[in-house]
Amino acid sequence: MYDDIINDLKLELKFCYGSDITNYDSGYIGDVFSEIADSNVDIYTSDLFEWGKNNLWYIDEATKEFGNSNDIIKQIQQGQYYAYEQELYEYKDDIMKYFAYSYLNDNDIKITEDQEEDLESYLCSLDSNDTLDNIIDYCRELDKGYDIA
Repeated sequence: MYDDIINDLKLELKFCYGSDITNYDSGYIGDVFSEIADSNVDIYTSDLFEWGKNNLWYIDEATKEFGNSNDIIKQIQQGQYYAYEQELYEYKDDIMKYFAYSYLNDNDIKITEDQEEDLESYLCSLDSNDTLDNIIDYCRELDKGYDIA
C-alpha cells in the first residue's frame, strides 16, 4: 500500500541506519536514536581504523563532547557513535515518516490525502522528547477516521 514511499525512504536512510527505527515500537525518539547509533558502532579494530581515517572530524568532535578516553579504539568508537547520532537527527523527519508509514503499511491502515498531509505535518513537529508510542497512537486515530489537525 505504501511500498513506494517506504522503499524510497529506506534508500535515503540506509547510510545513517534510520531504517532501524522499525525495530522499536516504543520509547523516546532521543533514546531510540542513541540506541540505534550505539548498536551500529563497529567492534572490530580494522573496521574502526578504516572508518576513522576518513572521519577525523567526528572523532575530534566526540572527544570534545565526551572527553578523551586515552584509548584510541574507544576514541574512534565515540567518534562513530557521535557521527551516527548526528546523522539520525539530521534525517529525523524522514526517519519518523518511515516509521509511521511502515506502521500504517504493516497494519493495513489506509489514509486519505488530507490525513497524509496532517500526518506529515505532525511528524515534522516531533522532537527527541516525543515517543514512538505517540506516533502509533496518531496513526491509530487516523485509522478511526478522526480529523486530528
